[in-house]
Amino acid sequence: MTVVVASCTLAELFAGRPIKASDDSMIEGQLHLPEYQRPYRWGKEQVYRLRKDLCCYFKEDDKARKQNHLFYLGSIILHQQERGHRLNIIDGQQRLTTMALLACIKKLGSYPDLEYDSPLSQQQIRENLRLLRQEEHQAVYHAIDLTRINITLVVTRSEDDAYRFFETQNTGGVRLSGPDIIKAHHLRATPRNRQDDYARMWEALGDLNPLVDIVLKARCWNALDFNPLPSHRQPQQVREVVVAELAERTGEEITDVAYQCTSVTRTEAGKVLQTSHATGYAMRQPLNAGINTIHYLEYFERLRQRLLTDRTEPNLGTFHDFYRNLIETLDGCSYLKKLYDSTLLLYASHFGLERFFEAALRLFRVVYSPRVSNQKAVRESSVAAFVRDNPVFDWILMNYTQEQCMARLRRFEVKVSPENLEPQDNGVKKRFVLAVKAYLGLDLSEEQLAKDYDLALQKAIKRRCKGQEVSNA
Repeated sequence: MTVVVASCTLAELFAGRPIKASDDSMIEGQLHLPEYQRPYRWGKEQVYRLRKDLCCYFKEDDKARKQNHLFYLGSIILHQQERGHRLNIIDGQQRLTTMALLACIKKLGSYPDLEYDSPLSQQQIRENLRLLRQEEHQAVYHAIDLTRINITLVVTRSEDDAYRFFETQNTGGVRLSGPDIIKAHHLRATPRNRQDDYARMWEALGDLNPLVDIVLKARCWNALDFNPLPSHRQPQQVREVVVAELAERTGEEITDVAYQCTSVTRTEAGKVLQTSHATGYAMRQPLNAGINTIHYLEYFERLRQRLLTDRTEPNLGTFHDFYRNLIETLDGCSYLKKLYDSTLLLYASHFGLERFFEAALRLFRVVYSPRVSNQKAVRESSVAAFVRDNPVFDWILMNYTQEQCMARLRRFEVKVSPENLEPQDNGVKKRFVLAVKAYLGLDLSEEQLAKDYDLALQKAIKRRCKGQEVSNA
């Protein structure tokens, strides 16, 4: 790995002057923001923190400042592109952009001519310009001097080396999320002439954190090799799992492979007729770095939007109503909802959308059973324990037909804890059962809630599924 380090002032960097590196070579070129970089995201908190640090330094009188060291802005990672004389910003754009905004407002000399194509970046730049202009009357702003701000440059001649630094370090004020790192990993593995196209495709998907959570559950909660996931309260550990599963473990082949569940029908003459249940990617399939993983994530994010967020899938109006008016309103079931969303997308990717509403109802009965079981509260860790004991993902994937899958889900036994379903009680479990009873029309009296809840639920599901078959006929 060829890496050089240099120390310079922000004024020198913004002016584009040649800078002498640690190996006596010269770092040359204009700062450039590759289109496949993540958007500019610094908000009010980060901007004000930097402003406060600058004010604390520059409020001292000139004599005191000269006796002290320069203001240190930190280090940034650059890729020196020989052709085009560019210094591609790999890490550090949040600080550099904010300082460029300040330099522009206060006319503090040169500042880089950077282009931001992301609408998110453009919106945040406008907002931060407004914040900074609100305070430009402060005297201390006039004392800011870019020649007194020091920065360390970590420069590589290889873009791959630059991204290896990017994937393992965090030198900015907004910690890189798992999706940010896997984006860099896979864009780096795409053909150079298509990187901008795939960067725009990635950015158009929006926030991928909900999808990554869905995918990780299905991939890691495997009956044959169960891999517990860290709590959302441990963001660093979550980040490491995301990077390991969706970047480091992906293959190096360039092939874009999508695995599908297929059935093969033969005629009497032996001619093979092959049809697919689904046309997309398999959630647990092996992945290759680059285009394959990008298309995989795009497929599942579009599927998530069609089914669960935008709810634009034609002929699924009954499911959309069920999801909107029951699933999204249930009290205290956020951990179970995440598991439920994951099973829905797994089913759709494995079998397609045939009998999807029936699958949604039967998966609801299974996945939400901990709400009425003996547990006092459904915690994040208890959801993982539930899947370990009841491998619902594998129950879907190990079946060849939808009917086999429905039969397996019907065999699941729901155990109801009667303690919190007494007529005089109004706890979370009771409210959950009453919400299900009201929406699905369970034929239950108050006295029957604990004893006959599951029997009534199964009858309601069967009744709803028959009604759906008639409406689709």
